[in-house]
Amino acid sequence: MNSPQALMEKYWGWSEFRPGQKEAISVSISGKNTLVLLPTGGGKSLCYQLAALSMGGVCVVVSPLIALMIDQVEALKSKNIRAMSISGPMRENELVEALDQCAFGDISFLYISPERLQNPIVLQRLKTLSISLLAVDEAHCISQWGHDFRPSYRKINNFHQFIGKPPVMALTATATPKVKQDITDTLELPDTQIIQTSFVRPNLIYQVHQTENKLASIQSLLTNATGNTIIYLRTRRHCETLVEQLGISGIRANYFHGGSENKTKLIEEWSSGRNPVMVATTAFGMGIDQPNVRQVIHAALPESMESYYQEAGRAGRDGKRARAIIINSKRDVETLERQFIDPIPNYDFICQVYTKVCSYFQIAYGELPEEPLDLSFKKFLETYRFSSKKTYEAFQIFDKVDSIRWTNQLRQKYSLQILYKGKELRNYIEKNAPLSSLVNVLVRLYPKITENYQPIDVIKLSKRTGVHLERLKEQLTALAQNGLADIDAWQCDTRLYFLEPREDKHTLSKVKKHLTQLKDTRKLQLQSIENYIKENEICKQSMIVKYFGEKVEAPCGQCSSCQSEPNSKQLQKRILEALQSHPLTVIELSQLLVTEEKVIIAALDEMINEEKIKRLNGKFHIQS
Repeated sequence: MNSPQALMEKYWGWSEFRPGQKEAISVSISGKNTLVLLPTGGGKSLCYQLAALSMGGVCVVVSPLIALMIDQVEALKSKNIRAMSISGPMRENELVEALDQCAFGDISFLYISPERLQNPIVLQRLKTLSISLLAVDEAHCISQWGHDFRPSYRKINNFHQFIGKPPVMALTATATPKVKQDITDTLELPDTQIIQTSFVRPNLIYQVHQTENKLASIQSLLTNATGNTIIYLRTRRHCETLVEQLGISGIRANYFHGGSENKTKLIEEWSSGRNPVMVATTAFGMGIDQPNVRQVIHAALPESMESYYQEAGRAGRDGKRARAIIINSKRDVETLERQFIDPIPNYDFICQVYTKVCSYFQIAYGELPEEPLDLSFKKFLETYRFSSKKTYEAFQIFDKVDSIRWTNQLRQKYSLQILYKGKELRNYIEKNAPLSSLVNVLVRLYPKITENYQPIDVIKLSKRTGVHLERLKEQLTALAQNGLADIDAWQCDTRLYFLEPREDKHTLSKVKKHLTQLKDTRKLQLQSIENYIKENEICKQSMIVKYFGEKVEAPCGQCSSCQSEPNSKQLQKRILEALQSHPLTVIELSQLLVTEEKVIIAALDEMINEEKIKRLNGKFHIQS
């Protein structure tokens, strides 16, 4: 067995462990289960990677994000460590081929989504592997009391037992005491050793700026800024608008969201410092280890303290001073409630969606559809005049109560009727025309296809005919063009898997229980954020670590609460010192002195009356 220290120096070129890493690795190597809580940027992935390399065999890494899997695999491959991921849509033969490669290709790390662990093919193949460690990344997804809950995570325990209970290392950056307990209970690991470093980030300065002119505040923060900056907003449109506004004022920035093109180029330009300001939705930064982020600015309120701690923690990973700033205006809490609480559909609406889904696919009471069901989400909404946001939430709730699993996958669907019958049909098949082979297979697979329209499974048809999928679609179109068939084609973007028979009372009672819990959890999370931004006397860092169950004896001395000075004379003295070098605006003084604008304005008014300063062209000057 190679020592973790030697492996770290060989592959990563590092000589020292970060806090918590060495202990976590040692516990796993000894064969015990661990729950590892390290802050964002604390090196969680290295814990399971070094433990697994020391132990030998295969490490199965359960991860919720495809992009993170791909990044991790590429990073390991660049170090000549054999790794692979099973992610995205894969046909059965591709899945089998990938798993065979894992079995016979001397793979050290297999990254896989939790949903894949429920596939019988995956289960049977993985059971034959020599799995030395099961790593569960983003383990907070297990808990219904945390954020980013994913129901498939709660079934990892079944997979763990199926593969013979190798040691488990569960990892997360954020977990309250309640969430930690839920993780260990759900994984059924009563002997789990919890390894947790402090939530305190001494190099990170937490600030809350109250303002009604967010653009001016952001411009001020970006002026003369060093290193990289991330500005978080909640919607794509707001990201694009802010970049445009900054550009008008001469500040270059890029936006990054789900609809962005050339994402690799955008990240490279930002990482290299050529375009150091990135305006993004909150997924940006996940899995990107950028050490010199000097500012993380939330121009829209985060949805929970867990989310905020993770996102703010993307600043200052190099250990140098950095700032995590929330820019808040009067209506931001109300806006967050609309975005976070209001979309939760009421029970009656979810009942409607459930019965309409069953009606849409003609599912009888007690029936369990064996095949996945595809629909156009837009068409479904139009058919029943449902709200998009609330229906989306309803589908998520069906997923979370393990009633209906759903995925977003764009695919072409076909429904087809062969127009030839009897002798005419037999003659066409027998004369070996270009499309006769396809017609023959269609008639055999779908016996009623000459009588009425039949939904066609193009993947199944492709396997049966041996014709590549794209070529097969061309042939189906040709059937219609040659008058052999009528064909109806449409785009589907939603695939549903019924996980249990249709039993309205059973399913909807689970929904009702989940709804109550969901609303309670979201209200508590929202309240924690509201308390954080409104409280000006308690240290911001102390509030954060207390939320996660850690006690801090002394305030940080550098956050916006610790730096606020209610004493008017002291504040006036600091204002005069700031104005010694050059005139400043209210916003600039607020940012520089880490004090609310309304407090600065009150002090300035008093100083003008006392003729200590004067205002000229929007800036304040020392009175000569």
